[in-house]
Amino acid sequence: MRAPRIQCPDCDRPVALMPTRRTGYGVIHDHKRDRRSLSLCTGSMRQLPLSEATLWQDALPGLPAQDGPPTLF
Repeated sequence: MRAPRIQCPDCDRPVALMPTRRTGYGVIHDHKRDRRSLSLCTGSMRQLPLSEATLWQDALPGLPAQDGPPTLF
């Protein structure tokens, strides 16, 4: 999973939240309400806060576990 996932406010499917220039927000990736239809869901391209994301990218395998809070140096 490369992008955080969020529940679409219109169709309640988990969809990708793509980065945007607005700090702390993401844009819902274009998706179809029905996978076989040609029309997009009305929730596509809506900006939502990243704090509402339900799933985040998994940690990369082989990296050591983080001991404490991140530091600058």
